[in-house]
Amino acid sequence: MSRRSFFYVFLIPTFVVLFAFALYPLSTAIYYSLHDWDLRRADPMTFIGLGNYLGMFQDARFLNSLRVSGLFLVGTVVGSMLVAFVVAPFVHETVRSATVRSLCLFAFILPAVLPRVGAAYMWRLMYDPSIGVINYLFSLVNLGPFIFLQNPRLALPSIVVIDVWQWGFLLTALVMILLREVPTEVIEAARLDGASTLELYLRIMYPLILPLSVPLVFVKMMESLRSFDFIFVLTAGGPGTATETLDMYAYWQGLGTAGRVSYAAAMSIFMLILSIVFVTIAWKALRRWHES
Repeated sequence: MSRRSFFYVFLIPTFVVLFAFALYPLSTAIYYSLHDWDLRRADPMTFIGLGNYLGMFQDARFLNSLRVSGLFLVGTVVGSMLVAFVVAPFVHETVRSATVRSLCLFAFILPAVLPRVGAAYMWRLMYDPSIGVINYLFSLVNLGPFIFLQNPRLALPSIVVIDVWQWGFLLTALVMILLREVPTEVIEAARLDGASTLELYLRIMYPLILPLSVPLVFVKMMESLRSFDFIFVLTAGGPGTATETLDMYAYWQGLGTAGRVSYAAAMSIFMLILSIVFVTIAWKALRRWHES
């Protein structure tokens, strides 16, 4: 096949699909974000430039949603990675049977297989102060009942716990697979040199699997930034605005109750830019840390 034929057969259809499903909606969102379109008014859409973007930073609710998104991102990513890098070595060191390890991998992957909405409904029942199993367990030691999702102080941490449960053990399974790929000669040499188990993992095994683990961190970051359906089922951003993330606030402003389509589009574009900047900075920082 000639180079021109290859271009026509493969690249042009790819660009057409990309334009239809990504570039066109993105360009439309940018166009709307530069205008004033309010569904509550019959006025025609007018061009206001960066007015929506400047107005966001004078909106206390937007700033709160930005803070909540940041807390949710940090809590879920750090929590998931901590679970993965603590549980995976424990299983790797204590479980020797290949069959039991396979069963552990299956059990760790199972929560991530559950649909996000289904997992949210399940945990909402478990968190229920009257019939939930979690409060029942607390009652066995004379604690509670706790109002997890209706308490402004407990709602966001409770949601973070659910996300870490669903993703932390999936990352644990992936880290277990990476640990199995570390050459046994390296492990045996380190043990002969007198390295303890903690030193073995911190100084040898973790640095070896780090380049393959970095993509897992960024996949989790992207997933945490797309948590609308998950949080909507659990709290719908409440109580008050305690769990209202940026995408949740954009929904309420655009398609929910406010009808401010242009303002919601501006927040969506801002969230896209912020995500790209944040991931780029984090990627470069991790690369510099690994190279040092």
